[in-house]
Amino acid sequence: MDRKPRVIVMMGGPSSEHDVSLASGAQVLAALRGTGLYEVTALVISRDGEWQLSNEVPQRLPQPGEAVQSVVAREKTIRGVQLLGDADVVFLALHGTFGEDGTLQGLLKSLGIPFTGSGPLASALAMSKAKAKELFRYHGLLVARDVQVSAATIRASVSNAVASVEHAVGYPCVVKPNLGGSSLGVSLADNAEALAHALQWAARFDTDILVEEKVEGREVTCAVLEALDGTMRALPVIEIVPRKGAFFDFASKYDDRGSDEICPALLPADETQAVQNAAVKAHQALGCEGFSRTDMFLTDQGPLVLEVNTIPGMTPNSLLPKAARAAGIAFPELVSHLVQVALRR
Repeated sequence: MDRKPRVIVMMGGPSSEHDVSLASGAQVLAALRGTGLYEVTALVISRDGEWQLSNEVPQRLPQPGEAVQSVVAREKTIRGVQLLGDADVVFLALHGTFGEDGTLQGLLKSLGIPFTGSGPLASALAMSKAKAKELFRYHGLLVARDVQVSAATIRASVSNAVASVEHAVGYPCVVKPNLGGSSLGVSLADNAEALAHALQWAARFDTDILVEEKVEGREVTCAVLEALDGTMRALPVIEIVPRKGAFFDFASKYDDRGSDEICPALLPADETQAVQNAAVKAHQALGCEGFSRTDMFLTDQGPLVLEVNTIPGMTPNSLLPKAARAAGIAFPELVSHLVQVALRR
């Protein structure tokens, strides 16, 4: 290629993580431009599905999104896709449904446009916490005991839903939407009243709810980065100690004072290696590509896998950039590397 590769950074979207995506996209856009290696443009998708090319993205702190997502008219997507016509590669900075669940990945793949991160299947599997856990169990990874409850069941009889959770999981438990991220819709419950409220709240975000036993251990996360030769590298482990809430909730993730994030985590070498091995194994179990970040608890039985993020956040407070810095990889180098991995494919 005798010219600079044209990179379109896609961000926003109709999911409840719209603002988080804009924050990630703005950072990626600035960093890629700063390298001087690419022609870079932002493609911002509004909450109601309008696609627009832009040279600037509003810089703002992420706010919790709306629980109910809008249905996007197909004409908006059809018109929007035409804006991708001259892209050599798309940097996906979308989080949540549509952008991270394999929908957009499948569209880009059908158009023959390279993109950063995992393909349609791995993205869809990782987005569904329940399906991902089935694969984690199959591959011998430790996961928490859980039960699934539909939003329809909760609306029909919240008392019956509470009873089924009490029988299968007990207290304390963690209630979360099966799809989505940024801890939106996630609650802790240690009694029937709290559980009923948590189930009804989570049901506003998704049609299927996952309830897990509350795990005791040190909360850690580990990112995996694909090299240009296709090999996988686990980045330094980060330990997360929330300060604002009882767990690593939305406020803890996007507030400078929300949590202490120790990177590299102060763990013995064997525990660090065990966490890194689990992250690589989870990444491979789902068939992820490019990069991922696996959230875990370090328990007495070893690392327990919670979920895999196929498009981790790229905000100033995000965990993947912190782990990369600890490994000697500056943010512009990180995002440029992800573009190069996508172009190689």
